[in-house]
Amino acid sequence: MAMIKCGECGRDISDKAPACVGCGAPVETARTAKVVGDIDGDGKVGMGDVKAAFGVLGSRAADLAQEAASKGKEMLKSQSQKDAEAVKAMSQGFGDAKPTLSSESDRNCSAFKAALESTIDAKYAEIMRGKTDADRYLTYIDGQILTASVRNVFKGTLRATPPQVEAACNLSDAILAPSNEERQRLLKTAVGAGGGAAGIGMVIAGVGSALGWGASVFAGVSAFFTGAAVAGPIGWMVGGVTLAAMAAYFATTSDKHKDTDRFLKVLKSSSARAVDAIWPEHGDSLFNVVKREPSA
Repeated sequence: MAMIKCGECGRDISDKAPACVGCGAPVETARTAKVVGDIDGDGKVGMGDVKAAFGVLGSRAADLAQEAASKGKEMLKSQSQKDAEAVKAMSQGFGDAKPTLSSESDRNCSAFKAALESTIDAKYAEIMRGKTDADRYLTYIDGQILTASVRNVFKGTLRATPPQVEAACNLSDAILAPSNEERQRLLKTAVGAGGGAAGIGMVIAGVGSALGWGASVFAGVSAFFTGAAVAGPIGWMVGGVTLAAMAAYFATTSDKHKDTDRFLKVLKSSSARAVDAIWPEHGDSLFNVVKREPSA
């Protein structure tokens, strides 16, 4: 026999009694009355209710944990998608957005870039005139002579080579570097001189365009060099990619004539991007070069 409380008067009575001995209420009413704290439904409060409470709490906690995990996965997925979209956008257009210029300034910038390209062509023709038909290609030394002629255009007007132009010259020299060690040294120098992440990014855009890099390669190379520009030495390994691996994109081929063509394309394209980057600051001074014969 168990004792229960009457639902009407609260008196303890036997669960076998037909009615409450205190108020006469039917026992059925008392038997079905809800006892505060009775979780397991046995009509009384005891250890069984404590265990039941922990079971309910555990189940709810598990549900909440699962819900939080699901939301977390969605948030991570969303962020990953955003990152992927950002990289894709960078690979498709990073460095293509030139500083906003007035129409006159834009024309002057184009005229200067044309003059700079003519300087490169003239120096290249001068170097080729001293070669036989068998060796009509650029050596590493020849390439350095060409990049020096580009630097001289800016030194003659600005008294110094802007970091973006210096980066373009170093990246171009890397195309003809005689060893992988020298190539890596030039790439490091380019990042150090590149004028920050934006500067090296625009120059890399010119290199990628000249070498015909696909979107995925361009995204990876850009991320590597801009990351190194921001992080310094610690940035020489981005996503597990090393400087040595990155240097492979600038390596020479077995065809010296093809390497000559690659060098010229990279020098012209990257230096033009460098000019775009510095034109808002130095355009007025540089346009004077167009009015006279460029330095060789």
